[in-house]
This record gives sequence, structure tokens and C-alpha cells, in this order.
Amino acid sequence: MKNLFLVFFLFVQMIHGQNKRFIYQYKYVPDSTNRSNVVKELMFLDITNAKSSFYSHRKNVEDSTSIAQAKKGQFYIPNADLLYRIEKNYPDKVFFKTTDYGLGKIKVEDDRKMEWKIFPDKQKIGEYNTQKAITNFGGRQWTAWFSSDITIQDGPYKFKGLPGLIIKIEDNTHSHAFELVGVKNINSDLQYPELNPQAKVISLTQEKFIELFTNYRKDPAASTRQLYMQGKIIDQKDSSGNFRTGTEVVREVEKLTKERLKKDNNIIEIDWLQGL
Repeated sequence: MKNLFLVFFLFVQMIHGQNKRFIYQYKYVPDSTNRSNVVKELMFLDITNAKSSFYSHRKNVEDSTSIAQAKKGQFYIPNADLLYRIEKNYPDKVFFKTTDYGLGKIKVEDDRKMEWKIFPDKQKIGEYNTQKAITNFGGRQWTAWFSSDITIQDGPYKFKGLPGLIIKIEDNTHSHAFELVGVKNINSDLQYPELNPQAKVISLTQEKFIELFTNYRKDPAASTRQLYMQGKIIDQKDSSGNFRTGTEVVREVEKLTKERLKKDNNIIEIDWLQGL
């Protein structure tokens, strides 16, 4: 216990005053049947007060837009692809947060430990001196390049635990790759724009989440239809001022969801799809 406290104390001391945003270019192939379609997205890793938050820049903008439109009594249908956030509470807590999968707000604690094998191989990536490491996670093998010049044991997505910041990481099928492209200072009180801040957050284990995820992929419109039957999706105007009935809203949400999932068969944690 004393050793754990010492590690945590040293980590907090190390990052104290370092409120930073690490900007990653994320390149991924969402559809394994169309590998020529490589999607690029900017991702932010915000580190403040002994914790970090990793999320899509585009999703952040869309959530801010949704909140602004809701204040005007208008409905905004977001179209972001990456709907999750990863929160890490140092030194060892990892949480997957999303409003996807028709479950409302969920928070999944991922207590799996990453086992890294560090190699002597080194290379210069941009301005950073990096070293090679490999791990198996989420049904994929990953090769990371970390820099001990940045003494933050963190990285994109859920990756962490190396003796330095992960500068670049890619899986062995070349389907998912993150690379650091920028760093900036941020305020310690920076807050992510929360949709429906009063809504209850459902806490799930990793095992329970996989069960619900499997059910969602089999019938992604189930919860939307249920909300409509309960009268919670009503006739309304969209962000352009066009009138839509509740039925039309449900139909459009269902259509967009099915189209997205059909082309989303190469997800980052590919083992989530084993039960389908």
C-alpha cells in the first residue's frame, strides 16, 4: 500500500502544473471490406489534475452545437463517428464513457491490465526520441513508440503504462493508428460540454457492457422505438427550422444508425464483435 501511495504521489507531483492537451491524428479503416477508405480524425488527450480525458474534436464540437440548439428548442441530429470518451484517473483507473448503444449515459470501468514488452529499438518521430513497445489489447497486437522525454505514462485511447508518453501507436493490421501532431497548454478547469447533465449515469462492468453491446448491434433501434412509444420523442423542428413528426425523427435516427454500423465492422476493440 505504501508503494502504491508513493507511485501515485510521485505521479501527481510529476504532472502538477502540466495542464496539457496532446493532439493526435487518428487514422482508421472502419470497414474491412473497403480498406481504401481511411478516415482521419483529430483526437484530444487533455491532462489536468491527475487525470486525463481522450475524445474526438469533432464530437466535442457537435456536443456544443447540440447544447446550443437545445436551448433554442431545436433538435440537432449529430453525425460524428466517434462517440466515446476515455477517462483515466491516475494511476490505474480507466473508464469508457458514451451515450451510444441506446443505453443512455454509460460509464464502463475497464480494469484489464496492459502487459507491455519493451524493445531496444529507437527512432525519431518528429521532435521526439522514442522507443518501441508491443502489447496485445482488444483482439489486436499493437506497436507503440513512446518518449521518456515526456514523463507522462499515458497515451491515446486506453493505452497507458509505459515509462513515457505514447507518441505513436498502430495495430498490426494497419487498421488503427494514432500519432501525436501537436501540444498546447489548457486551463485546469476545462470541462467537456455535457449533454443532459441531469441524466443518470449507468455504471457497468466490462463484462456487462459487452453483453449489452452485442444486443445493441443486433437491434440498434430498439431503445429509440421504446422512447417513441413512451412519448419521449415528440414532433419538433430541426436545426434548420423544418418540422418533423416524432415518427420521422425515429425513422431518421434509425436509418443513420444502421448505415453507420454496417460500415463499422472493423472497430478498435475487434473482440467486441465475437458474439455476433
